[in-house]
Amino acid sequence: MAKLSLNSALKGISGRIDNWVYRKYGDRTVLGRRPEFSGPPSAGQQAVRDRFRAAAAYAKTVLADPVQRLDYEALARARSVPLFALIMGDYLNPPEVTAIDLADYHGQAGDVIRMEAQDDVAVQAVSLEIRDATDAILEQGPAVLSGGRWSYAATAVVPAGATVTIQATATDRPGHTGARIVAWTNA
Repeated sequence: MAKLSLNSALKGISGRIDNWVYRKYGDRTVLGRRPEFSGPPSAGQQAVRDRFRAAAAYAKTVLADPVQRLDYEALARARSVPLFALIMGDYLNPPEVTAIDLADYHGQAGDVIRMEAQDDVAVQAVSLEIRDATDAILEQGPAVLSGGRWSYAATAVVPAGATVTIQATATDRPGHTGARIVAWTNA
């Protein structure tokens, strides 16, 4: 690969000129051929383009809101990443519930279920749902953040021998969700 030092007039160049694309990577400028597309995009390609279009629209909305912008700016500075890229990444990467801890849950009202959730920027909320074998909701509600973990105090009693599904759902700033479901039997 050839290396070239640009003169001061071209040092900040980026974008497309003729059939060439100039990209900035840190303090380097990279030159490449303009991509050629043959035919209309496939359904998968169009879906990706639509997601990126929605992410860009979300980023523009956040940048126009001074309160949200401040939060993202602080995080972008701390991570040394471009603000727009950080916001788009937050939109494109949904949160994830990484663990549901049932060690203190015994099917009684007041028992605590603990959850861990993560996101590339911030988890805004975690909610919990407990369903019986017929998929009817026994109880549901928001979890509380305490010491880096989310906790939910049960309000319903699960009869001995009954199997329930417990679903924890995390929500991030753009409103996307990620969930984890576990089955539990009251032994």
